[in-house]
Amino acid sequence: MLYLLAGACAPWCTPGLVGSGHVRVAGEESRRVKRASVLRRNKGNAAAKTSLGGVSFDSEDEAQLDGQIDRWLGGQRTRLGELLLELGTIEPDDLLDTLAAQAGIPAEDRRRIGGMLVDAGLIDEVGLASALSRQFGVPLADLRMESPTTEAIEAVPEELAREHGVVPLRVVGDRVQIVSADPYDTEAIRALTHHCGRVALLIGSMADIERHQGEAYNALSEADRHIQAFELSQDDGQVSLEAIETLQVDETAPVVQVVNRVITQGVRSRASDVHLEPTETDVRVRYRIDGAMTDAIRLPLAMGPGLSSRIKVMAELNIVERRRPQDGQFSYNVDGRPIDVRCSIVPTIHGEKTVLRLLDKTRTLISLNDLGMTSEVADRYRSIARSPLGMILCTGPTGSGKTTTLYATLSEVNDPTKNVVTIEDPVEYHFEGITQMPVTGTGISFADGLRGILRQDPDVILVGEIRDEETARIAMQASLTGHLVLSSLHAVDSAAAIHRFTDMGIEPFLVASAISGVVGQRLLRRICNGCAEEVEPSATEIQLVETHVGVLPDVWKRGRGCNLCAGTGYRGRVGVYELLEINDEIRELIVSKATHHEIRRAALAQGMKSMQQQAFELVLAGETTVDDVVRNVYAPGMELQVDGSVGFGGGGVAGAEDPDVDDPLPSDSPVPSVADPTADRGDTTDSGVNGSGGSHSETADAGQTPDSGQVTEPI
Repeated sequence: MLYLLAGACAPWCTPGLVGSGHVRVAGEESRRVKRASVLRRNKGNAAAKTSLGGVSFDSEDEAQLDGQIDRWLGGQRTRLGELLLELGTIEPDDLLDTLAAQAGIPAEDRRRIGGMLVDAGLIDEVGLASALSRQFGVPLADLRMESPTTEAIEAVPEELAREHGVVPLRVVGDRVQIVSADPYDTEAIRALTHHCGRVALLIGSMADIERHQGEAYNALSEADRHIQAFELSQDDGQVSLEAIETLQVDETAPVVQVVNRVITQGVRSRASDVHLEPTETDVRVRYRIDGAMTDAIRLPLAMGPGLSSRIKVMAELNIVERRRPQDGQFSYNVDGRPIDVRCSIVPTIHGEKTVLRLLDKTRTLISLNDLGMTSEVADRYRSIARSPLGMILCTGPTGSGKTTTLYATLSEVNDPTKNVVTIEDPVEYHFEGITQMPVTGTGISFADGLRGILRQDPDVILVGEIRDEETARIAMQASLTGHLVLSSLHAVDSAAAIHRFTDMGIEPFLVASAISGVVGQRLLRRICNGCAEEVEPSATEIQLVETHVGVLPDVWKRGRGCNLCAGTGYRGRVGVYELLEINDEIRELIVSKATHHEIRRAALAQGMKSMQQQAFELVLAGETTVDDVVRNVYAPGMELQVDGSVGFGGGGVAGAEDPDVDDPLPSDSPVPSVADPTADRGDTTDSGVNGSGGSHSETADAGQTPDSGQVTEPI
């Protein structure tokens, strides 16, 4: 992404302003004096500056185009830093510090001041685009509410738009309006003008431009052409063995092209999982975006065998075997980004269903500070993680962000003085300075690998997932013999993890001695900032929030739906966490084989804040909605009606958090058993705020509501 030339701000990079002799006076008066000082340095140029109107270019005459570009570059404009100061967007100290950092970079590597301010978090991309719009006198395109027209998209090829980082917005008369984040990119101006004939330049943020590129140039838009080619090549509606074999070498085959486009569009749409589901009449393709499933395209039923065969070829699986489940992995490249794809193929009554989990290797791993934990929970969790021994567990259903939390913890505890070893299925992200051991394709189990790791003199061990008694027993023995063990486990909440181990056959005294802390977590969708609006809450929503947090929001928010969130009203996700610290009282309860409710009640009495309470606090803060809390967070006593409204059953919602209530659930309530990990309600994936994780088994879709005749269903 390109911004204003560094040289434009060079007059500010003087020893008088940024040198060691510059004296800074604290307080508001200091900021006022500095702002005035910076502005005075440009006073002599004020008379020569003009406010430029919208700019247009045409290619009817090459010399005329050259003249237009020269006049565009040579215009007198307010400097970007000065403009940001005038708008009050940044403080003088921040600008001066950034300019000083810029001056210390060699000229050939020097970046523009706008990009440096964005990278430093002093302004965002939308704020920069707004300032550039004002600086150049060019209209700002509101890409959050406007979408490119079909006519404009047809006027600019995808390759040209992606090469120059632009998106066509609309055609006005004979002129194509082009949205760019870099008004100085004359190469883009010249190339687009030559192709379109006449263009008009608008300003937008690069994030919005890239998002609209993914939507406007949808990889599935040309799928119909390949589907028709496939149908013409069919004989009796079946895929021949010869055709399957050609999938290995013929990259132009219709099935190959469709698979490529499905994966490409999934990555561009921020999907964590891709589902190819055969039905009675066709193959339904769906993406899981921000934890929710959305339809992408319908393909002919006859294409189903070819699709699964192509994916088997890519993952080096047995293309002839169609009666047993198969798991695999392969790498794919989308827009220059390496994507790790984990696939699961299972037979169904209508054919083989394929689920692909997409892991973007270029995504930066986040730290504990960015997970979304409250400061109180984060501080307590850090104190446990810094212990030299013990076991820390991250629990939750499929796709609740467990692996992301483990990786963030690993980053926290890793240092050159420690030997950190991981065993994962598969290795999803590569850490520098950490030994990582894969299970996939090696023929060994977690237990086998863990035995080998213990002979490697480890200090910290990360086990991707504890699935059986043997792995659990070895991990606990490791934690008791001077190692810090990190792992994940499928469980309803933090207290349920204790009983998952005892159900596996681990002795309670061993569980009590080995575990230091358990984190229960879920991911909730954030309300889209681009279309959030005030709404009137229902009586049920008011009752739920008041029951859990005791107060009501001043303003209730909900996303209306816009281009930024693809009309869903949500964009991005935030985590909610509960931390069960294993102290002496909890250990006594574990050894005495206390019930799940007794352990949870004791933890709440000691100050543990539940996921439910934190989730409703996010509603209070306007970050999510009651609907999404009910959809994703297990809350005893809350029931979801068939029409989607929230009702109450059993002991009531209050019983979920009231330590004086013996059991908030009726004895016949069909709540998922803590001993059954397959009953966990997983509606989200590990890749949202935070990346993706868990074992390969997590690619399965665990968040679908069964079509039943029951009136209510527990959340």
